[in-house]
Amino acid sequence: MRPEITDRYYRVYTYQQTDRVPDVEFGYWPQTIRRWLREGMPLELTPAEQNEMFSRKVSQFMGLDRQPQGWICLNTGMNPEFEYQVLEKREHSTVVRDTNGSVAERFLNDQDDSSIPHYIDFPVKTPDDWKAMKERYRIDDPVRLVKTETLEGLRKAAGEGKMVTIQCPGPYGMLREWMGFENLSMAFYEYPEMIHDMIEHMTELSLHQLRQIPRDIPIDMSSWWEDMASKNGPFVGPVMFRDFLQSQYHSIQEELKKHGMVLGIVDCDGNPHDIVANWMEEGVNIMFPCEVAAGVDMYAWRKEFGKELRLKGGIAKTPLAEGGKAIDRELERIRPMLEQGGYIPHLDHLVPPDVSYRNYLEYLEKKRKLIGKI
Repeated sequence: MRPEITDRYYRVYTYQQTDRVPDVEFGYWPQTIRRWLREGMPLELTPAEQNEMFSRKVSQFMGLDRQPQGWICLNTGMNPEFEYQVLEKREHSTVVRDTNGSVAERFLNDQDDSSIPHYIDFPVKTPDDWKAMKERYRIDDPVRLVKTETLEGLRKAAGEGKMVTIQCPGPYGMLREWMGFENLSMAFYEYPEMIHDMIEHMTELSLHQLRQIPRDIPIDMSSWWEDMASKNGPFVGPVMFRDFLQSQYHSIQEELKKHGMVLGIVDCDGNPHDIVANWMEEGVNIMFPCEVAAGVDMYAWRKEFGKELRLKGGIAKTPLAEGGKAIDRELERIRPMLEQGGYIPHLDHLVPPDVSYRNYLEYLEKKRKLIGKI
């Protein structure tokens, strides 16, 4: 732990004294932003900006805190990428082959009934497909070299008392990008050796870059993206997680601990309760976004795992659509967790379009009073 870090985020999660928790939120569906503009939100946004789910411009306008930290993202993407191709144009969507090699029907974000893409085909189905894909992830590719200016930026950020965070590739999330949910689910049983090779290769790809970071540069937190659960639970159980996926977490987390890392956060929608213990075993100790509608009970989790488990998110979206006393009740519900510490409150996912601009501003004001910002 580095007591010299002044960032509220770090101090909340290391249970150090701070004036208040950060005032942060997750993001916005494009349809929500368009509704707010129609309702009078005084912000100039281009059509492209209206389609950003994680708009810095909107966050700044809302007065949310910016987190002062140094970031490094491991270059674990494919090189070369696939050629982007439009295969078919439809009235409200296009069928494309994206740069990851997947074929999907993508709905236009300027349609109020638009949704996430509907995936049709994926580039990896068999071991032969993986053999070809593996060539796009060569460990000796020059793009895997960590730039000197990146290292200097991290050293400078750490010297200024900022938290240093590294973005790591989630093993399940990566495999699902290549194979899709159904193909991957079957491959654990049909092609276990291929799955192990995928995990081993991507682990080495990450470690190759991590070992280029001098030990005098601290790394305070790892950040992982998985989205490997629904309201019915995680897509793999704890035994399968340990047998196939956990080795990547273990190897990378052990390397990061050599740099003083004490925090790890995982972004997983749905209710991943059954594999929380697997993550925590490897030092991934912040669960996010804690979706209420999926059945996540933060108080039950904290009782089970103790204060070693940190939480982020956990505010239900439905009360914001109702407004007024519904917002009051929801904020009172999370107050005891806030008082326990190790928790940063915000909505448990993107703001949906049934939340009015007025109600969102009401929510922000009431939340800011709760956390002591105003």
